[in-house]
Amino acid sequence: MVSRALLLGTGRSPKRALGAVAAAFVAASLLVALPWEPIRTTGRYPIWAALVAVGLAGAGYAGRHRGGLVAGWGASFLATVWIFVVPPLAALVRGDTLGDGGYAVPRPSIVALRPRAELLTGLRIGPIVALLVALTLGSAAFALGAGLRRRSVR
Repeated sequence: MVSRALLLGTGRSPKRALGAVAAAFVAASLLVALPWEPIRTTGRYPIWAALVAVGLAGAGYAGRHRGGLVAGWGASFLATVWIFVVPPLAALVRGDTLGDGGYAVPRPSIVALRPRAELLTGLRIGPIVALLVALTLGSAAFALGAGLRRRSVR
């Protein structure tokens, strides 16, 4: 029973941790989908950093409030996979091309790929990188939250 509670959590905490990441996911997606120039060029790194920070904060919240390790991993995974999938998908939907300089959405690739090629590359490597981030940083954030919970109980 203890291991099940550790993995899946208790109460509403898993839903709250994943809900916060989902809200940040939607907000960041809207920022990328809008054709606003500062977001498309210089705003990409703050968006990424904020999204990953929200994912790690969700993992820490899950640890602090008995939300479960799976919720912590899921929060970190979703925040990281967004970076690889959503920006090229938004560019592909908008019809941006590489040649006319219109493809300026935030994207992880530093090489000049067309939106479709970058989306396919992101779908291949994004989940692997996101899994590594979730298992390392997500676990660390969860453990930090659980440690803070134990310290406050004393």
